[in-house]
Amino acid sequence: MDFQQSRTFANLQKAYEEELLSCAKHNIYAQQARQEGYIQIGNIFDISSHYEREHAIVFLKLMNNYEMPNTLENLLSSSATERNEGNNLFREYAQIAREEGYDHIAILFDGIANIEINQEVIFNTFASLIRQDAVFCKDNERLWICSNCGNIMGGLCAPTICPICGYPQGYYQEY
Repeated sequence: MDFQQSRTFANLQKAYEEELLSCAKHNIYAQQARQEGYIQIGNIFDISSHYEREHAIVFLKLMNNYEMPNTLENLLSSSATERNEGNNLFREYAQIAREEGYDHIAILFDGIANIEINQEVIFNTFASLIRQDAVFCKDNERLWICSNCGNIMGGLCAPTICPICGYPQGYYQEY
């Protein structure tokens, strides 16, 4: 039997989605607990959220033959999801809300759909930069800022190592 056609694989997918949902919910609950002054309870929700995310990673690895998708694959997958949400799903939800007389909710769905489309563009932009090997090097000089310490440097490429804090190039972005 093909593993991806098995009920076990379907259960892994469901478990993965449930753990991701729990992770997100616990993040929201942590924020709410802190707003109400329950810092320790917020911390408990953060710990639980971390556990749920780690469980999701286990299930994702099992579904992908013990490998994690790389960043390019993640960008392309996320782009497709955002495109669907922005162009289809949330537009449909907005239309239904309008038909039912919930114009204020329709406006929110349309606004969030626009944000999703913007996210699609951002994900596609970075996917293109990875394909061109142009995330940390450009054709003309740029300013680069270290997101760890704030050091700003000019050049065709971001520094391999930040001369101030010693963090690697991955912490640099265009300023």
